[in-house]
Amino acid sequence: MDGVSEIIWRAVPCAVFTESAFSEADDIARAPYDASAGRGHHEHAGGNAVKLCQGRVGKQEGANLIGIALVSSALFVLDIAEAYQYGNGTYVSFPGAILLALVLFLLLAGAMRASGQKDLLALMDFAFGKFVGNIFSALICVLLFANAYFLISRFATMVHALVFMKVTLFPVLLWIVPVVIYIAFHGFECIARIAKCFGVILGACLLLSLLFPIDGYEAYRLFPLPLNHWDTIAADAFTGTFATIPAMLALLCMAQGMQGVQSAKKAGIIGAAVSIGLVAAVQVAIGMTFTYTELQNMFVPLYRLNLKLVQESYFFRLDKMLLFLWLIGALIAGAYYLYGAGFVFCRRWSRYDIRPAVIAAGIILLCCLTTEHMGQLQAFQVVRQYGSWLLVVPFTAAAAVALVKSHFLKKKGQTDEKA
Repeated sequence: MDGVSEIIWRAVPCAVFTESAFSEADDIARAPYDASAGRGHHEHAGGNAVKLCQGRVGKQEGANLIGIALVSSALFVLDIAEAYQYGNGTYVSFPGAILLALVLFLLLAGAMRASGQKDLLALMDFAFGKFVGNIFSALICVLLFANAYFLISRFATMVHALVFMKVTLFPVLLWIVPVVIYIAFHGFECIARIAKCFGVILGACLLLSLLFPIDGYEAYRLFPLPLNHWDTIAADAFTGTFATIPAMLALLCMAQGMQGVQSAKKAGIIGAAVSIGLVAAVQVAIGMTFTYTELQNMFVPLYRLNLKLVQESYFFRLDKMLLFLWLIGALIAGAYYLYGAGFVFCRRWSRYDIRPAVIAAGIILLCCLTTEHMGQLQAFQVVRQYGSWLLVVPFTAAAAVALVKSHFLKKKGQTDEKA
């Protein structure tokens, strides 16, 4: 963990953000959300200014962050045996889950722009009022935390099963979770700039890992084509949105840290488009390496793809190196989800320092992961089953209501001007 922490610290020399590092305008943007005023406001609690550690980032940082989060979630959270029961259609369903998330993201961003709201929390209040807005905010918090849980749980299992087989899982969790908390503790700008440092490297390594075993690809392994199961593939894509939509919603919640809705929208489009291409390429490569019957009983097919490369070439230990590169992406994505949950909680319910919230969420995450891997609890399984409905239906309705409401308010304003 010390080595990973040192890399992160060297990559982002200004990771610790203090009050003096920001202007008064940044302090206002980082202040808790005031639903009655419809904007951020600057408050003090016990003489101390608010510390939401949001900062300011640009489109490049946002696009890299969204790309890492979406690719990590799509490749490692959605990759379960049930996805291959009707053949290999994951090269359609996994990118489809990202595409559906992008469509909802664009709908919400358009509603925010039409209604003049600065972030997603303001849009919820504008559409339904503060009480329902609190429910939406709580839902976002839970789903962001659940995504951090799914991702870290998956990677902890992978690292334990494939690298540290002779130890129990708890030391592996103690090696991973504190790094996630450490990154999230320093705020959105720190997370986004780390993502910018590693985004291109991780994407290039992922593509190179697909190019090396190209001689072993056989198109016949993609058969039978899922031509008779498009309804199942569509259902899988819709169900998979529980792992892709939260990353997009978090970006809209922190739109002010992205320097506005328009900048957040561009970053989201770029990140999602790159993610769709990468995920589709990975799943096609896996499908041309293994048959769907083999994939039904395979743990982490992407790792097995690289392991096959190692066995048939001189790239010794490349599989382990790639695993730890993917782990870096998971740490960044997990920190993004954890910080996003803490940010929404503190911004919505006027907590004045996000850092205790992040630490508390990290400790709860560690406890949930420990109890799960001890076999005593299967946390958040309801999110896997019904998370897509909890995301798509309410937030689509919120965007529609906000668009209709802003249209009538604009029309009423024009009528009043004429009168």
